[in-house]
Amino acid sequence: MGKQVGTFIRELREKRGLSQGDVARMLSLKTAQSISNIERGVSPLPKSKIKKIADILGVNKNEIVTIVLGEVQNRYSKAAGVQNSSNTLFALDLPSDETAMVRMLAEKLKKSKSTERLALKKQMKKILGNA
Repeated sequence: MGKQVGTFIRELREKRGLSQGDVARMLSLKTAQSISNIERGVSPLPKSKIKKIADILGVNKNEIVTIVLGEVQNRYSKAAGVQNSSNTLFALDLPSDETAMVRMLAEKLKKSKSTERLALKKQMKKILGNA
């Protein structure tokens, strides 16, 4: 994860009047420095903490996941040399049927229930693992 999700977390934390130490304690992290590192994009937000931090900050965890997916998209597009494209994730060298599948799965992931997400994530990893 990177700076976008970190900035999002920092802004929400500040709006709620919480210190980094407060959030670290609520997440059972060892120090406030852990939250500082997440907010600066130095350390990733542990996947296991996404739901909890969303609850603490008063947002739906899908908002955080959407930002994370955007950061992943940016990372892939940068590696592929296709920055600044509105469809950068799908500019990977995937057959058109797989590209359509990834788009469909990404949309479903945004709207899915938690029980469906695991299966959708596995399908996306399988497709992207072949890229």
